[in-house]
Amino acid sequence: MTETAVVKYDLNTATISKMASIYMGLSITDLENEDEFNAVHDARMVVKGHRVTLDKAVRAYNDQANAFKKEVKAKAQPLYDGLNPIESHLVAEEKKVTDEQKRIKEEADRKEREKIQARVNILQMYGAVSPFQEVAIMTDDEFDIALAGSQEVFEAERKRLADEEASRKAESERLAAERAELEKQRKEQEKKNAIRKAELDAIQQKISVDKAALEAAVRAEQERKDREEFERQAKIKAELDAIESAEIEKMEAELKAEAENLEAARQKALLPDKAKLTEWVEMVRSVPEPEIKNNDAKIYLSGAVDKISEAMEVLLVKIERL
Repeated sequence: MTETAVVKYDLNTATISKMASIYMGLSITDLENEDEFNAVHDARMVVKGHRVTLDKAVRAYNDQANAFKKEVKAKAQPLYDGLNPIESHLVAEEKKVTDEQKRIKEEADRKEREKIQARVNILQMYGAVSPFQEVAIMTDDEFDIALAGSQEVFEAERKRLADEEASRKAESERLAAERAELEKQRKEQEKKNAIRKAELDAIQQKISVDKAALEAAVRAEQERKDREEFERQAKIKAELDAIESAEIEKMEAELKAEAENLEAARQKALLPDKAKLTEWVEMVRSVPEPEIKNNDAKIYLSGAVDKISEAMEVLLVKIERL
């Protein structure tokens, strides 16, 4: 395949637009409508036929394209095989020079970095902290001026620190002498305090002994008074208990007699009522039953008589309790 193929299909967009205008309006509104179903089915088969024809044409063109690609690659490969060794040789020869140039540049860069770092380190020795990039852009004269200034400042600072150290040492010696004197005075005061403490301890000991003796005497006297007061209170309590016991017995006897009198009075007051209730019960019991013939009426009467008899028995029991 040596010429570019012209891709041409039997189907075109105008035909597709026409089918869309016709078929996109089809729909099935009733699942049991056979005419609607057949119309949709026939339309789908027409579209499917066009799609199958298009698929076949696409595959044919793809097969032609794949064959052309293989032919292009096959004809180009011998040319690549001839060019690649030549290019590789020239690249290798060229790389000799570029590698050496790179090495020379890297070596120069390394020496320059070491030179700059050495300058940074020297400045740091004299207390000047300068960024690497700042030192890198300095000329030799500028670096010499910066170094001289740093050395001058460093020496001045060192002298100031030496003077401060001498002053601090003198002050330290003075303070040490003061501390020694204060320590001496402290020890002398401790001796005086120890003597005074011994004297105070002796006085405190005597006071403690006297206080203990006094407290013992006070406790003994208080115990005697407490014992006498306890005996007196016990005697009073016994007398009060005897009086209270007699009074209680007297009150209990009086209450008992009063209760008996009240009960007798209550029973006496109830006697007429009890007699009347008992007489009424006997009267109710003596009432004769009426003569009736109806069976239902007899049943009702029998039930009523039983309930009246039961009520009378209960009433008699309650009358006896009055």
